[in-house]
Amino acid sequence: MSGKELQGHCLRGSQVTKDFPRNQDALVFKAMGKLVAFIFCFFLADLALSQTIYSRDKLTLLADSLHVEGFYQEALSLRKQAVDEGKQTSKAYQTYLEAKYYHTQSAYFENLSYDYYNPNAAISKNQKTTYLDSALIAAKKAQKTYASVKHPDKKFQYQIQNRIYHQTAYLGNWKEALAEAKWGYEILKDTLSENDKTFVDLIYDIGYIYSQLGDFSKAVENYQHSLNLYRKIVGENHTDIAQAYNNIAVEYRNLGLRQKELQSLLKAKQIWEKLNREEDKNFLYKCYGNLFYWYSYYGDFEKADEYLLKKRKLREDDFSITEFGFLRNKEEVYKDELLENHDLMVYYRQRKDTAKSMVYLSKTLKTLRGKSSLQDFEVKHLIAALKATGELEQTSNVEESISCLDKAIDLADKYQLQYYTNSFPLKLQKLKLLVEVTHDQFAFSELCSQLEPYMHAQNSDGQFQFWLLKAKNARFNNNEKAASKAYDLAFKTLLNAPEKPLDTIEFQDLKPLISFETVQGLLDMAEFHTILFSLHDEGKELDKAKVKLLLASKVYNELYLGNRYNDELYNVNKRLNTQLLECALLTPKDDLFLIRALNAVENGGAKLTWSRFIFNNQRQHLKIPNELLEKEDELKAQLNFYQKKVVNEPEVSEDKLLLWKEKIYQLKEDLSLLQDSIKIKNAAVFQWNAKEFSITEFQKSLLPNQAVLKYVMTEKKVFPILISNKTLKISKPLDAALLNVQLKSVLEILKHREPNYSEPLANLSHLLLDGTALNSFEKITIVPDGALYYLPFETLYLDKKMPDISYTSSLVLFQAQGYSNFSSRQVQIGAFATSPETSRLFHAHEELVSILAEFQGEAFYNATRQQFLNKANDFNVLHLAMHSEINGNSPEFSSLIFDGEDRKLFISELYNENLKASMVVLSACDTGNGFYENGEGVISISRAFTFAGVPSTVMSLWKVDDETTQIIMKAFYKHLKKGETKDLALKNAKLDYLESTKDPLLKHPYYWSGFVVAGNTQALVANHHYWWFLIVLPLVSLILFRKKLLQFFKK
Repeated sequence: MSGKELQGHCLRGSQVTKDFPRNQDALVFKAMGKLVAFIFCFFLADLALSQTIYSRDKLTLLADSLHVEGFYQEALSLRKQAVDEGKQTSKAYQTYLEAKYYHTQSAYFENLSYDYYNPNAAISKNQKTTYLDSALIAAKKAQKTYASVKHPDKKFQYQIQNRIYHQTAYLGNWKEALAEAKWGYEILKDTLSENDKTFVDLIYDIGYIYSQLGDFSKAVENYQHSLNLYRKIVGENHTDIAQAYNNIAVEYRNLGLRQKELQSLLKAKQIWEKLNREEDKNFLYKCYGNLFYWYSYYGDFEKADEYLLKKRKLREDDFSITEFGFLRNKEEVYKDELLENHDLMVYYRQRKDTAKSMVYLSKTLKTLRGKSSLQDFEVKHLIAALKATGELEQTSNVEESISCLDKAIDLADKYQLQYYTNSFPLKLQKLKLLVEVTHDQFAFSELCSQLEPYMHAQNSDGQFQFWLLKAKNARFNNNEKAASKAYDLAFKTLLNAPEKPLDTIEFQDLKPLISFETVQGLLDMAEFHTILFSLHDEGKELDKAKVKLLLASKVYNELYLGNRYNDELYNVNKRLNTQLLECALLTPKDDLFLIRALNAVENGGAKLTWSRFIFNNQRQHLKIPNELLEKEDELKAQLNFYQKKVVNEPEVSEDKLLLWKEKIYQLKEDLSLLQDSIKIKNAAVFQWNAKEFSITEFQKSLLPNQAVLKYVMTEKKVFPILISNKTLKISKPLDAALLNVQLKSVLEILKHREPNYSEPLANLSHLLLDGTALNSFEKITIVPDGALYYLPFETLYLDKKMPDISYTSSLVLFQAQGYSNFSSRQVQIGAFATSPETSRLFHAHEELVSILAEFQGEAFYNATRQQFLNKANDFNVLHLAMHSEINGNSPEFSSLIFDGEDRKLFISELYNENLKASMVVLSACDTGNGFYENGEGVISISRAFTFAGVPSTVMSLWKVDDETTQIIMKAFYKHLKKGETKDLALKNAKLDYLESTKDPLLKHPYYWSGFVVAGNTQALVANHHYWWFLIVLPLVSLILFRKKLLQFFKK
């Protein structure tokens, strides 16, 4: 079982009244009043109406109505009476009455079988089967009886057929059910239009039956057809639509279409949550389970936790054990426990927590092993558990791993005819083990020979993985020809048109197999082609590598949701970047591929900081309705409240902690939906940001004296990339291990004020900057990666030739920050300072006084957190002189420390703010420091202000000296007042400090290099020197012209 094949599925198009499970005996008493009223109303109605080709008698009319309402026992009594009284009618009508009797009898027995799911009248499974057998016998009698009618009523004929395929399916005979359902389709296709819901329900049910048979492509085809038709009939927000989305998502998973799977699940969830009906909770429960499973696969464990919590909340709801719930009897509880164990096993395996994964795996194996007979769901769970054991044991106990996989394969083969289990994915897993661990060539060849004859019957994802494994095995045996052939076959399985020439293939030519497995497979191919190029210098091999690398980047970008990076995304992206840049270095003259490779690197990078900055920065120009803003503020306040509860009360009970987490998840979702609505209503403002990054467009935005130096750090290499308005160059890769050793040593020297720093800094400068051709540029923006985030590059110069240096976390963010021009002519500074008695900042007061001597604004001494939040948007520059606190365990609960009782302003709170300032200066310790998160960069206070929409931040990389900070900040604002750009002003402030400081110890880089500027570096005030230039230039020109004129006349 490669997931949850049964999760969320159900047959739909049944004419039996299935407010099931229904207790038929209790129903007679509960609904007696309803029945009496119904009969009374019926006899007042016009009985002359005829809805069939027959002129029906009064008893049949009443029985038909009772049948439709679900009163089968009463209807059956009337049917018998009608048969007895109809013996004087035509032979055809007598046959019709007899068939009607058997049809109602069939519905009666089927309805009794639903008591298996009724907590108040639960029957045994054997009794359920007996009722279904009786129901099917009666339905087939109806079918046989009515077959003799020459001109049958097609609708009634289909009603009989509907019962037959449902009951056959409920008894587990899916192949026979498919044949019966298809016969039902033949009956209806010329009778009802595709806009009739009865017909659409049948198409949906055929899709469900195909799913049970393992024909996932056919299942998708029918589900999608029914989905399109349902929209026309019931609209988008209907439970039928949601069920179709949920079920088609499961098939997408089975087909390897992971992106489509998520899209469909989210649509189903949105509909059911919006409908908010009790009767849909069982479907929503299954949908949450599917979402939990998907996000576990994707590596977003916070989201997975959210859906696990939602699922558990529904399970604890009293509704779950009612007659409309999903834990109505021991079997449903048992199924749910098995499913929960399976999901948690997968979840912890994805989290690399083998011990916990084995705990849940053991529970399943302990429950199922040794059972003499297994039901269909037990077989599938046991197969999944054995497969997982094989995967987990393959490094520590290969023999046990193979044994478990063989047992799983035997089980799948044993139950293939009975439960339609498929051993192909299990054999693929065994092939993988044989290739990667045991290298048993005989076993590998034997297993391949078993699989190849059945390849045509497998889905594209299965075929793709098979040929990849064959290629991998051929590479292990140094068989280039066999590997090349297998890779070609693997690639063709991805294409809509396999014969299309390689050089014309674009992303849209691929099948929608958007998954990590597809990306890794394409990277394997590209790696192989690159190796062949290196060995044989065959240009066509490198061309193949380039095509597959660019396709891999496109698939990856489609898979990446644009939210927070995780380890799964990071590891795949790191490999992708390595191969793209190495390939670009192999062909230095191929400028087009270099451009496309760098675009791919940037487009595949983390987008969370960029997207949050864009939203909060651009919304400042919008007129958002007050009611939306008030609702947003309310959600933010509640979210901040519960987040602080979690961090401030760690000893709270587990139940209360889960309640708070549930509140946080729901508030985040509500806030996200509200903010999405703002984006949708202002699509013209936000849509331009959705376009892909273009390195050539980025180059056009750079000044002639400006360069960007981007570092891409991979597992073994660091790639320096120089970008200017005329240059695009990847320098020779650095050794990542060597760089990390030197970098760690230098950072220790800087932070601990160790002497003899010149030589280590010179060595690091040589490593990082030599070969980058930076000498001709006056302004340099660094895009760091990995531990380089903690390094101030100014220390690599140590002289007056130091360029103007700034920083950014990505090119796409830097480009967006550059568009945020400082529009106000009047600088207004909000300066906030605190100096607690336990840790005094003696120079903070003086610092604020000096700043406000240069610019207009207001100082807030002993500022409180609430004061800052209330006043921050009154200013276009914010200056904060205070302590900060780094939380190593939970980086997003790092904080700025204000005065007052509620002193801490957490990073997580700033994430949700919308600030109008064009620059924030964080004159506090460690504001650019924090925990480094793969792909995302440093989770710092500075980053939080970028989230909040501030395009420019000045921050500290370590605990800075109070007195030195005041000196540098004073000089920084003086230079800003002169109209200097922020990077130039900060450089000059540092140089001023070095010139004015006589003590050699205080010239240590620890004191002056810790502050850096990130983002937009434009000047705060216009530089007015050019006005003098405009005045003087004509005068000088006039004097020169006059002199030349006099010389001319003197000749």
